[in-house]
Amino acid sequence: MRNALAFGLVFISGMLLLNSGMQVYRCFVPRKLNEYEPIKLVRIEGKNCPLYFPEER
Repeated sequence: MRNALAFGLVFISGMLLLNSGMQVYRCFVPRKLNEYEPIKLVRIEGKNCPLYFPEER
């Protein structure tokens, strides 16, 4: 029983470690940055300063 529980914990921690490693890899090799799309901003006068919001499409 202890061996099965220990194996389960080692397996789950290994999967979590692999998942976090893949997330770090995806962070440094982004695919979305190559698909640049310009965003138009709409200026709205705020109380003390102007506010900028993305234009709705």
